[in-house]
Amino acid sequence: MKRSKRMKVVVDLALHKVNEAAKAVAYVRNQLRSETEQLGQLNEYLEEYRTTSRTHGAQGISVQQFMTYNDFADSVERAIGQQEQQVSVVQGQLDQLRKHWQKLDARHKGLEKLLTSIQQEEDAQAQKQEQKEQDEFASRAGKRVW
Repeated sequence: MKRSKRMKVVVDLALHKVNEAAKAVAYVRNQLRSETEQLGQLNEYLEEYRTTSRTHGAQGISVQQFMTYNDFADSVERAIGQQEQQVSVVQGQLDQLRKHWQKLDARHKGLEKLLTSIQQEEDAQAQKQEQKEQDEFASRAGKRVW
């Protein structure tokens, strides 16, 4: 088996790894988008809740209702904090996966260049061999004519 054919298997495997890493990056990117949207929704909900509680507060509410509003707002704020942490974790995962994908892609491109070089070398060698055979044939044919 030619060296280029063996190298082609390595290049194909590297390409497969690049594609798998790209799929992982896309998956985590979608997860980050979803987590970020959820964070935005929590922030919007908290703002709407505060606006509503201020409106009701202006109309006069009991201490119990005020405490309930504050407790719930605190719960939503804690959920926002947790969601911010989740977004941060997923962003970190995405950054790591991108770096990994970039390494794999660079390796794949390097292997492709090496494969091209090997193929060019084999082609040049085959042309030399063919020229040598043609020269030998012409030499033998020339000897017969004399």
